[in-house]
Amino acid sequence: MKKMVIDFEYAFSEPHTITLCRPSASEKVIVEAMKDGLKFAWTFNSLKTSYPLSWKKFPMDVLLAMELSVEGQPASLTKWYRHESGAPYLFAEGSVCGVDYVISAIAGKTGVMVKTEMINSHEADREVHVQMAHMNGWVISNMGWIDGIHNNVLMTMNDGRADRLLVYADGADDYPMYGIKTGETESQPPMSNESFGIKANSMKKISAHYTLQAGERKQGYFCLPYKKYFEELEQIKALDYEKEMAAALKEWERLLDRGTKIQIEDAKLIHCYRSCVADLFVMREKIGKYTGVVCGTNVYRSPNSGEPLETDMLLDTIGYTKEAVRDYRMYFEGQDADGCWVTRKGWEHEAWGLTFNKANAVMEHYYITRDKDFLEENYKRMYASTVFNHKARQSTRNLLEKAGRGLMPRGMGDCGMMNNGDYYGIFYPHNCLSVAADGKTLEAARILGKTEDIAFLTMAYEQAKEDLLASMRENLVQEDGYTVIPSVPNVPMSSTYGSLYAFYPCGLVSADEPMILETVKFIQGKQISEGGLPIGTGWQKQGLWVAMALNNFARAYLRMGKFDEARKFLYPALNHASLFVTWCEERGAEKGSKEISGDLQHLWTPLSVCQYLTEALFFEDEKAVHICAGICPEWLAEGKKIAVKGYKSHYGNTDFVIENRNGEFYYELKTERPIEKEILMYLPGENGMEPMKAD
Repeated sequence: MKKMVIDFEYAFSEPHTITLCRPSASEKVIVEAMKDGLKFAWTFNSLKTSYPLSWKKFPMDVLLAMELSVEGQPASLTKWYRHESGAPYLFAEGSVCGVDYVISAIAGKTGVMVKTEMINSHEADREVHVQMAHMNGWVISNMGWIDGIHNNVLMTMNDGRADRLLVYADGADDYPMYGIKTGETESQPPMSNESFGIKANSMKKISAHYTLQAGERKQGYFCLPYKKYFEELEQIKALDYEKEMAAALKEWERLLDRGTKIQIEDAKLIHCYRSCVADLFVMREKIGKYTGVVCGTNVYRSPNSGEPLETDMLLDTIGYTKEAVRDYRMYFEGQDADGCWVTRKGWEHEAWGLTFNKANAVMEHYYITRDKDFLEENYKRMYASTVFNHKARQSTRNLLEKAGRGLMPRGMGDCGMMNNGDYYGIFYPHNCLSVAADGKTLEAARILGKTEDIAFLTMAYEQAKEDLLASMRENLVQEDGYTVIPSVPNVPMSSTYGSLYAFYPCGLVSADEPMILETVKFIQGKQISEGGLPIGTGWQKQGLWVAMALNNFARAYLRMGKFDEARKFLYPALNHASLFVTWCEERGAEKGSKEISGDLQHLWTPLSVCQYLTEALFFEDEKAVHICAGICPEWLAEGKKIAVKGYKSHYGNTDFVIENRNGEFYYELKTERPIEKEILMYLPGENGMEPMKAD
């Protein structure tokens, strides 16, 4: 097995992207870092007026570009990283002409604060220019071009209120103006966005100028306010920028420290985990009258009941139950009058499988809290959904095409699954999920004693399960010598997304089901990239959807008992991140890939990292509770320990510690409620992690 080290060896190409905001805030600023500088983008819109669960892309109202030069020579950024706490706080470093510099940025209460620190290690004085240019908008942005005073202020000058502040600069020696002025020979204002270069026109940029003597250190700031106007400029001038940045960091640290505490003696791994948790809150915001989670920060900055709801389920287990419960309403209340639980008014319409996420979230929250009122409140939605699903399946029982009989009607596949080029069809993963959702309804009815419903629910579930499994077994396809589960009956494999869903998370077949085992052999035998991740899990046939390595496969392998196979994907997934520990949706398989798609900061991978790590430490199946089954053996090498505090399992608040003391293992396990199942503790042995029954 490749050594488990985080080095971002397979990071994709520039730009490296990170979104700056306060926790769960509507104001988000996307930053792209490249060798020649930083770019900032944001919209004046938010999801506060959006229809819940709908998709809409907002255009970026503001595009800014930042670059630095020393003695007229453009400076390159050569190092990028995220704050050690995991907070969305970026750093970029470089050096040129004897001047070393660090740019840092974090979202504070007033806006995004961008700090530039410079030190002159050269024996001679150095002239430094740090420029912030407005790359869209009208022909002028710098107020100083008009009044000769406010050379350090950029405003919209258009697109709504013309006096809205975009940038205020502070701390420089001066803010020189360059370029053509009215009354000179060439008086026509330039209309292009080519604002860079020291002598380029200053109409759309701020040029912050510093003279650094030998050994001198200076710093300056740009403030990018969320919503301030020229009349409020004095408030911006009065800001204590260091205090604002420190308070912003503290806010994130308090949030991250409030969640489940995981101790593993791999500092980089813990940094990645905390970064991923933080980004779950980057993706959380006000949506109409609700709060919820969105799928990305630009193209997919909208919610549905897919990975956003999975995110809230995760938050429910890692110490953020209050936030999760508040968010659940949006997903659960997204139901049509006829019981359809993938509302036709939302982005998720006809994506039949998303009913499982809703039903599963209800049940998991019940098992964590044992809150029967919560279960009772949502049971009516679960029951209505199962009634709708049953009627929908009955409508297909007379289809000419036998493979689709008794299955859900044509629906949306997504995730790279195509029906011979058609986005709509009868997709097995969605059918597995919808059947499993009806199984959850039956489960809830039994817990609540709904005796009048149980006969119908049992019939509906068993009939749907029988029809689906019969269709799957009769319509397997041949791929590279393997007999595998396709996305669509009788259609060549277009994506391996959801190919193991019948086993996990749906529980319709066992781990030793032949079609599951053969599909696993196909994935492991033909579909692994040089960097160690499954290929073809989404839209890119030869590309990577990094999240799926963990979400679709590693989590299933855990339940199969294939622990070595499960843990193999964790470090490779992390090493395919950007240097800010963010991931694009899909990408090429090679190092430094320039083939990237979707958002450059997408939700599903940070979610999947957190899902896998927490489940590798603690998961439950029908027979046992498994502790540390999916970890790497070196985490428990001699002298090391693993500790988890504040995890919310089916047994309430759960804490445990395992420590290797000179080759002897000591453990302590505490749960809020008794564990009635067998407890298996996994410890390093000759054959990897080996189970031991806990007392």
